[in-house]
Amino acid sequence: MARILFVMNVFPGLGGVESVTENIIGDLSRDNEIFILAYSASKGFALPAGVTEAFYFENRVEEDNIARYNGIIASRHITHVINQGIYPFFTGIVFNKERDRSVKIISVLHGMPGYEVNDYWCQDHIRKAGPLKKAERKLLYFLGMNRGYNRYVRRYREGCIKALEEGDKVVLLCEKYIGEFCSLYGTDNSKGKIVAIPNPLSAMYSDLPAPDFDGKDDSVLFVGRMSYEKNPAVILDAWKLCKRGRLTMIGDGPLLPSLSAYAKKKNIGNVEFTGYVTDPERYYSKAKIIVLVSKYEGYPMVLIEAQRYGAVPVVFPISSGVDSIVDDGRCGVIVPQRSVQALAESIDGLLSDEKRLRALSREAYLKSCGNELQVICGKWRELLR
Repeated sequence: MARILFVMNVFPGLGGVESVTENIIGDLSRDNEIFILAYSASKGFALPAGVTEAFYFENRVEEDNIARYNGIIASRHITHVINQGIYPFFTGIVFNKERDRSVKIISVLHGMPGYEVNDYWCQDHIRKAGPLKKAERKLLYFLGMNRGYNRYVRRYREGCIKALEEGDKVVLLCEKYIGEFCSLYGTDNSKGKIVAIPNPLSAMYSDLPAPDFDGKDDSVLFVGRMSYEKNPAVILDAWKLCKRGRLTMIGDGPLLPSLSAYAKKKNIGNVEFTGYVTDPERYYSKAKIIVLVSKYEGYPMVLIEAQRYGAVPVVFPISSGVDSIVDDGRCGVIVPQRSVQALAESIDGLLSDEKRLRALSREAYLKSCGNELQVICGKWRELLR
Protein backbone atom coordinates (compact mmCIF):
# COMPACT_ATOMS: atom_id res chain seq x y z
CA MET A 1 0.00 0.00 0.00
CA ALA A 2 1.33 3.41 -1.01
CA ARG A 3 1.03 6.50 1.19
CA ILE A 4 0.44 9.27 -1.33
CA LEU A 5 0.73 13.02 -0.75
CA PHE A 6 -1.02 15.16 -3.37
CA VAL A 7 0.58 18.63 -3.46
CA MET A 8 -1.99 21.13 -4.70
CA ASN A 9 -2.56 24.84 -5.12
CA VAL A 10 -6.24 24.60 -4.10
CA PHE A 11 -8.09 21.56 -2.74
CA PRO A 12 -10.92 20.87 -2.57
CA GLY A 13 -12.27 23.27 -5.16
CA LEU A 14 -14.19 23.88 -8.35
CA GLY A 15 -11.43 23.84 -11.00
CA GLY A 16 -10.45 21.14 -13.44
CA VAL A 17 -7.33 20.07 -11.53
CA GLU A 18 -9.35 19.76 -8.34
CA SER A 19 -12.10 17.73 -10.05
CA VAL A 20 -9.62 15.35 -11.70
CA THR A 21 -7.77 14.90 -8.41
CA GLU A 22 -10.99 14.08 -6.58
CA ASN A 23 -11.85 11.45 -9.20
CA ILE A 24 -8.43 9.81 -8.89
CA ILE A 25 -8.48 9.92 -5.08
CA GLY A 26 -11.89 8.24 -5.02
CA ASP A 27 -10.48 5.17 -6.75
CA LEU A 28 -6.90 5.06 -5.43
CA SER A 29 -8.05 5.43 -1.81
CA ARG A 30 -9.53 1.92 -1.98
CA ASP A 31 -6.07 0.45 -1.50
CA ASN A 32 -3.80 3.40 -0.66
CA GLU A 33 -3.56 6.09 2.04
CA ILE A 34 -4.18 9.57 0.61
CA PHE A 35 -2.93 12.86 2.08
CA ILE A 36 -3.32 16.44 0.80
CA LEU A 37 -1.00 19.44 1.12
CA ALA A 38 -2.34 22.67 -0.40
CA TYR A 39 -2.21 26.44 -0.11
CA SER A 40 -5.97 26.80 0.31
CA ALA A 41 -9.42 25.21 0.02
CA SER A 42 -12.41 26.74 -1.74
CA LYS A 43 -15.32 27.66 0.52
CA GLY A 44 -18.30 25.37 0.38
CA PHE A 45 -16.36 22.28 -0.73
CA ALA A 46 -15.82 19.29 1.55
CA LEU A 47 -12.86 16.95 1.38
CA PRO A 48 -13.69 13.75 -0.50
CA ALA A 49 -14.18 10.65 1.62
CA GLY A 50 -10.97 9.04 0.40
CA VAL A 51 -8.65 11.62 2.00
CA THR A 52 -7.01 10.40 5.20
CA GLU A 53 -5.69 13.81 6.25
CA ALA A 54 -5.30 17.29 4.73
CA PHE A 55 -2.68 19.94 5.53
CA TYR A 56 -2.40 23.57 4.45
CA PHE A 57 0.55 25.94 4.18
CA GLU A 58 0.31 28.83 6.61
CA ASN A 59 2.06 31.44 4.43
CA ARG A 60 4.02 31.92 1.20
CA VAL A 61 7.48 31.85 2.77
CA GLU A 62 9.32 29.07 0.95
CA GLU A 63 11.63 28.23 3.87
CA ASP A 64 8.63 27.68 6.18
CA ASN A 65 6.81 25.64 3.56
CA ILE A 66 9.82 23.41 2.90
CA ALA A 67 9.99 22.62 6.60
CA ARG A 68 6.27 21.82 6.69
CA TYR A 69 6.48 19.68 3.54
CA ASN A 70 9.47 17.68 4.81
CA GLY A 71 7.84 17.28 8.22
CA ILE A 72 4.67 15.81 6.71
CA ILE A 73 6.70 13.44 4.53
CA ALA A 74 8.54 12.14 7.60
CA SER A 75 5.68 12.04 10.14
CA ARG A 76 3.14 10.44 7.78
CA HIS A 77 5.67 8.04 6.20
CA ILE A 78 4.84 9.23 2.69
CA THR A 79 6.04 6.95 -0.11
CA HIS A 80 4.86 8.95 -3.14
CA VAL A 81 4.33 12.66 -3.88
CA ILE A 82 2.03 13.65 -6.74
CA ASN A 83 2.96 17.20 -7.72
CA GLN A 84 -0.31 18.37 -9.28
CA GLY A 85 0.29 21.13 -11.82
CA ILE A 86 4.09 21.62 -11.80
CA TYR A 87 3.39 25.15 -10.56
CA PRO A 88 6.58 27.27 -10.32
CA PHE A 89 5.82 28.26 -6.73
CA PHE A 90 5.94 24.57 -5.73
CA THR A 91 9.18 23.66 -7.48
CA GLY A 92 11.50 24.80 -4.69
CA ILE A 93 9.35 23.05 -2.08
CA VAL A 94 8.83 19.67 -3.74
CA PHE A 95 12.45 19.43 -4.93
CA ASN A 96 14.14 21.00 -1.91
CA LYS A 97 17.68 19.85 -1.15
CA GLU A 98 16.80 18.39 2.26
CA ARG A 99 13.96 16.18 1.01
CA ASP A 100 13.80 12.43 1.58
CA ARG A 101 15.24 11.04 -1.65
CA SER A 102 13.55 7.65 -1.17
CA VAL A 103 10.15 9.23 -1.79
CA LYS A 104 9.03 8.98 -5.41
CA ILE A 105 7.91 12.25 -7.00
CA ILE A 106 5.44 12.18 -9.88
CA SER A 107 4.73 15.58 -11.46
CA VAL A 108 1.60 16.12 -13.54
CA LEU A 109 1.27 18.88 -16.14
CA HIS A 110 -2.45 19.59 -16.29
CA GLY A 111 -2.17 22.04 -19.16
CA MET A 112 -0.76 21.81 -22.66
CA PRO A 113 3.05 22.11 -22.88
CA GLY A 114 3.82 25.78 -23.38
CA TYR A 115 0.48 26.95 -22.01
CA GLU A 116 2.36 29.59 -20.01
CA VAL A 117 2.91 31.55 -23.25
CA ASN A 118 -0.85 31.95 -23.75
CA ASP A 119 -1.42 32.35 -20.04
CA TYR A 120 0.89 35.38 -19.89
CA TRP A 121 -1.05 37.26 -22.57
CA CYS A 122 -4.41 36.32 -20.99
CA GLN A 123 -3.60 37.88 -17.62
CA ASP A 124 -6.01 40.68 -16.74
CA HIS A 125 -3.36 43.37 -16.26
CA ILE A 126 -1.81 42.49 -19.62
CA ARG A 127 -5.12 42.46 -21.53
CA LYS A 128 -6.48 45.58 -19.88
CA ALA A 129 -3.40 47.75 -20.38
CA GLY A 130 -3.69 50.85 -22.55
CA PRO A 131 -2.94 50.68 -26.29
CA LEU A 132 0.53 52.21 -25.92
CA LYS A 133 1.51 49.76 -23.18
CA LYS A 134 0.20 46.85 -25.23
CA ALA A 135 2.17 47.97 -28.26
CA GLU A 136 5.30 48.38 -26.14
CA ARG A 137 4.97 44.89 -24.68
CA LYS A 138 4.42 43.35 -28.13
CA LEU A 139 7.43 45.15 -29.61
CA LEU A 140 9.66 44.10 -26.71
CA TYR A 141 8.36 40.54 -27.07
CA PHE A 142 9.29 40.37 -30.77
CA LEU A 143 12.72 41.76 -29.91
CA GLY A 144 13.12 39.18 -27.14
CA MET A 145 13.37 41.98 -24.57
CA ASN A 146 10.03 41.73 -22.73
CA ARG A 147 11.44 41.03 -19.28
CA GLY A 148 8.04 40.33 -17.71
CA TYR A 149 7.20 37.77 -20.37
CA ASN A 150 10.67 36.20 -20.29
CA ARG A 151 10.59 35.88 -16.52
CA TYR A 152 7.06 34.44 -16.51
CA VAL A 153 7.82 31.82 -19.16
CA ARG A 154 11.26 30.96 -17.76
CA ARG A 155 9.84 30.05 -14.35
CA TYR A 156 7.47 27.50 -15.90
CA ARG A 157 10.17 26.11 -18.16
CA GLU A 158 12.62 25.70 -15.27
CA GLY A 159 9.95 23.98 -13.19
CA CYS A 160 9.18 21.49 -15.94
CA ILE A 161 12.85 20.72 -16.52
CA LYS A 162 13.46 20.20 -12.79
CA ALA A 163 10.41 17.95 -12.53
CA LEU A 164 11.84 15.77 -15.28
CA GLU A 165 15.48 15.80 -14.18
CA GLU A 166 15.00 15.42 -10.42
CA GLY A 167 11.67 13.62 -10.24
CA ASP A 168 10.79 10.03 -11.01
CA LYS A 169 8.05 10.60 -13.59
CA VAL A 170 6.30 13.39 -15.46
CA VAL A 171 2.71 12.73 -16.50
CA LEU A 172 1.25 14.51 -19.55
CA LEU A 173 -2.33 14.28 -20.75
CA CYS A 174 -1.88 12.76 -24.21
CA GLU A 175 0.80 11.02 -26.26
CA LYS A 176 1.41 13.96 -28.62
CA TYR A 177 2.25 16.17 -25.66
CA ILE A 178 5.40 14.12 -24.98
CA GLY A 179 7.15 15.29 -28.17
CA GLU A 180 5.87 18.85 -27.66
CA PHE A 181 7.15 18.91 -24.08
CA CYS A 182 10.61 17.72 -25.11
CA SER A 183 10.80 20.20 -27.98
CA LEU A 184 9.58 23.22 -26.03
CA TYR A 185 11.69 22.66 -22.94
CA GLY A 186 14.80 21.30 -24.62
CA THR A 187 14.60 17.90 -22.94
CA ASP A 188 14.35 14.31 -24.13
CA ASN A 189 12.61 11.18 -22.94
CA SER A 190 15.55 8.83 -23.29
CA LYS A 191 15.04 7.53 -19.75
CA GLY A 192 11.34 6.98 -20.31
CA LYS A 193 10.39 9.32 -17.50
CA ILE A 194 7.55 10.99 -19.41
CA VAL A 195 4.29 9.08 -19.71
CA ALA A 196 0.82 9.97 -21.01
CA ILE A 197 -2.22 9.41 -18.79
CA PRO A 198 -5.43 11.21 -19.78
CA ASN A 199 -7.90 12.67 -17.31
CA PRO A 200 -10.48 10.22 -15.95
CA LEU A 201 -14.23 10.53 -15.83
CA SER A 202 -15.81 10.40 -12.39
CA ALA A 203 -17.32 7.13 -11.14
CA MET A 204 -20.80 8.45 -11.92
CA TYR A 205 -19.94 9.17 -15.57
CA SER A 206 -17.91 5.97 -15.93
CA ASP A 207 -20.94 3.82 -15.06
CA LEU A 208 -23.25 5.36 -17.67
CA PRO A 209 -24.75 3.12 -20.38
CA ALA A 210 -24.73 4.11 -24.04
CA PRO A 211 -26.90 7.22 -24.57
CA ASP A 212 -30.22 7.32 -26.41
CA PHE A 213 -29.78 9.60 -29.42
CA ASP A 214 -33.54 9.63 -30.05
CA GLY A 215 -34.04 11.31 -26.68
CA LYS A 216 -31.97 14.33 -27.71
CA ASP A 217 -33.13 17.62 -29.19
CA ASP A 218 -31.37 20.16 -31.40
CA SER A 219 -29.55 21.77 -28.50
CA VAL A 220 -25.98 23.05 -28.64
CA LEU A 221 -23.95 23.57 -25.46
CA PHE A 222 -21.08 25.64 -24.22
CA VAL A 223 -19.97 24.59 -20.73
CA GLY A 224 -17.19 26.51 -19.04
CA ARG A 225 -16.05 29.65 -17.32
CA MET A 226 -17.30 32.84 -18.94
CA SER A 227 -13.84 34.34 -19.26
CA TYR A 228 -11.51 35.76 -21.88
CA GLU A 229 -9.43 32.62 -22.45
CA LYS A 230 -12.55 30.51 -23.14
CA ASN A 231 -13.58 32.82 -26.02
CA PRO A 232 -17.36 32.56 -25.47
CA ALA A 233 -18.15 35.68 -27.53
CA VAL A 234 -17.03 33.80 -30.67
CA ILE A 235 -19.73 31.21 -30.01
CA LEU A 236 -22.40 33.90 -29.76
CA ASP A 237 -21.22 35.52 -33.02
CA ALA A 238 -21.38 32.14 -34.75
CA TRP A 239 -24.80 31.45 -33.30
CA LYS A 240 -26.17 34.61 -34.96
CA LEU A 241 -25.48 32.87 -38.29
CA CYS A 242 -26.98 29.50 -37.35
CA LYS A 243 -30.40 28.65 -38.72
CA ARG A 244 -31.65 25.97 -36.33
CA GLY A 245 -31.34 24.63 -32.81
CA ARG A 246 -31.00 26.19 -29.37
CA LEU A 247 -27.80 27.33 -27.68
CA THR A 248 -27.30 26.93 -23.94
CA MET A 249 -24.34 28.72 -22.34
CA ILE A 250 -23.57 27.07 -19.00
CA GLY A 251 -21.16 28.62 -16.54
CA ASP A 252 -20.33 31.68 -14.49
CA GLY A 253 -17.50 34.18 -14.76
CA PRO A 254 -16.58 37.82 -15.29
CA LEU A 255 -17.92 38.01 -18.85
CA LEU A 256 -21.38 36.63 -18.10
CA PRO A 257 -23.16 40.02 -17.70
CA SER A 258 -21.64 41.50 -20.85
CA LEU A 259 -22.32 38.36 -22.90
CA SER A 260 -25.95 38.31 -21.84
CA ALA A 261 -26.29 42.02 -22.64
CA TYR A 262 -24.60 41.50 -26.02
CA ALA A 263 -27.03 38.72 -26.94
CA LYS A 264 -29.99 41.00 -26.17
CA LYS A 265 -28.49 43.98 -28.00
CA LYS A 266 -27.82 41.94 -31.14
CA ASN A 267 -31.16 40.13 -30.94
CA ILE A 268 -29.49 36.73 -30.85
CA GLY A 269 -32.37 34.31 -30.48
CA ASN A 270 -32.67 30.81 -29.05
CA VAL A 271 -29.90 31.28 -26.49
CA GLU A 272 -30.02 30.74 -22.74
CA PHE A 273 -27.46 31.67 -20.07
CA THR A 274 -27.86 29.38 -17.06
CA GLY A 275 -24.98 30.56 -14.89
CA TYR A 276 -23.22 27.92 -12.80
CA VAL A 277 -25.10 24.62 -12.51
CA THR A 278 -24.40 21.65 -10.27
CA ASP A 279 -25.95 19.13 -12.64
CA PRO A 280 -24.70 19.66 -16.22
CA GLU A 281 -25.67 16.04 -16.89
CA ARG A 282 -29.28 17.01 -17.60
CA TYR A 283 -28.03 19.32 -20.36
CA TYR A 284 -25.49 16.81 -21.71
CA SER A 285 -28.20 14.17 -22.03
CA LYS A 286 -30.32 16.37 -24.34
CA ALA A 287 -27.54 18.04 -26.33
CA LYS A 288 -26.42 16.92 -29.75
CA ILE A 289 -23.39 19.23 -29.95
CA ILE A 290 -20.91 20.76 -27.51
CA VAL A 291 -18.74 23.67 -28.66
CA LEU A 292 -15.28 24.66 -27.43
CA VAL A 293 -13.21 27.51 -28.95
CA SER A 294 -10.79 28.38 -26.13
CA LYS A 295 -7.47 30.11 -26.70
CA TYR A 296 -5.73 27.22 -24.92
CA GLU A 297 -6.73 23.97 -23.22
CA GLY A 298 -4.90 20.98 -21.81
CA TYR A 299 -7.37 18.10 -21.77
CA PRO A 300 -10.81 19.57 -21.06
CA MET A 301 -13.06 17.44 -18.88
CA VAL A 302 -16.16 19.07 -20.35
CA LEU A 303 -15.55 17.36 -23.70
CA ILE A 304 -15.18 13.84 -22.37
CA GLU A 305 -18.14 14.31 -20.02
CA ALA A 306 -20.31 15.50 -22.91
CA GLN A 307 -19.08 12.64 -25.13
CA ARG A 308 -20.18 10.21 -22.43
CA TYR A 309 -23.72 11.44 -23.10
CA GLY A 310 -23.25 11.27 -26.87
CA ALA A 311 -22.84 15.03 -27.44
CA VAL A 312 -20.59 15.64 -30.45
CA PRO A 313 -17.70 18.11 -29.98
CA VAL A 314 -17.29 20.94 -32.48
CA VAL A 315 -14.04 22.69 -31.65
CA PHE A 316 -11.30 24.96 -32.89
CA PRO A 317 -7.78 23.43 -33.27
CA ILE A 318 -6.79 24.41 -29.74
CA SER A 319 -4.22 21.81 -28.70
CA SER A 320 -3.11 18.23 -29.22
CA GLY A 321 -5.06 17.32 -26.08
CA VAL A 322 -8.31 18.57 -27.62
CA ASP A 323 -7.45 16.91 -30.94
CA SER A 324 -6.90 13.57 -29.17
CA ILE A 325 -10.37 13.75 -27.60
CA VAL A 326 -12.21 14.84 -30.74
CA ASP A 327 -10.40 12.60 -33.26
CA ASP A 328 -11.54 14.78 -36.19
CA GLY A 329 -14.12 13.16 -38.41
CA ARG A 330 -14.60 10.08 -36.21
CA CYS A 331 -16.27 11.40 -33.05
CA GLY A 332 -16.26 15.16 -33.50
CA VAL A 333 -15.39 18.07 -35.79
CA ILE A 334 -12.34 20.33 -35.69
CA VAL A 335 -12.97 23.66 -37.46
CA PRO A 336 -9.53 24.45 -38.95
CA GLN A 337 -10.22 28.03 -40.02
CA ARG A 338 -10.89 29.25 -36.45
CA SER A 339 -13.50 31.61 -37.91
CA VAL A 340 -17.01 32.55 -36.84
CA GLN A 341 -18.40 31.68 -40.28
CA ALA A 342 -16.75 28.24 -40.38
CA LEU A 343 -17.97 27.48 -36.85
CA ALA A 344 -21.55 28.39 -37.76
CA GLU A 345 -21.40 26.28 -40.92
CA SER A 346 -20.08 23.28 -38.98
CA ILE A 347 -22.86 23.51 -36.38
CA ASP A 348 -25.59 24.00 -39.00
CA GLY A 349 -24.16 21.27 -41.18
CA LEU A 350 -24.27 18.71 -38.37
CA LEU A 351 -27.74 19.63 -37.16
CA SER A 352 -29.08 19.22 -40.70
CA ASP A 353 -27.43 15.81 -41.24
CA GLU A 354 -28.96 13.44 -38.71
CA LYS A 355 -27.33 10.32 -40.13
CA ARG A 356 -23.83 11.76 -39.72
CA LEU A 357 -24.62 13.29 -36.35
CA ARG A 358 -25.99 10.01 -35.04
CA ALA A 359 -22.86 8.15 -36.15
CA LEU A 360 -20.56 10.76 -34.56
CA SER A 361 -22.61 10.61 -31.35
CA ARG A 362 -22.17 6.85 -31.13
CA GLU A 363 -18.41 7.14 -31.72
CA ALA A 364 -18.14 9.96 -29.16
CA TYR A 365 -19.55 7.69 -26.48
CA LEU A 366 -17.26 4.82 -27.48
CA LYS A 367 -14.25 7.14 -27.39
CA SER A 368 -15.14 8.18 -23.84
CA CYS A 369 -14.84 4.55 -22.70
CA GLY A 370 -11.07 5.04 -22.73
CA ASN A 371 -11.50 7.67 -20.01
CA GLU A 372 -13.46 5.49 -17.61
CA LEU A 373 -12.19 5.79 -14.07
CA GLN A 374 -11.13 2.17 -13.74
CA VAL A 375 -9.16 2.36 -17.01
CA ILE A 376 -7.25 5.53 -16.07
CA CYS A 377 -6.65 4.55 -12.45
CA GLY A 378 -5.30 1.22 -13.68
CA LYS A 379 -2.58 3.25 -15.40
CA TRP A 380 -1.96 5.22 -12.20
CA ARG A 381 -1.57 2.03 -10.21
CA GLU A 382 1.04 0.82 -12.67
CA LEU A 383 2.90 4.11 -12.23
CA LEU A 384 2.83 3.87 -8.43
CA ARG A 385 4.43 0.42 -8.33
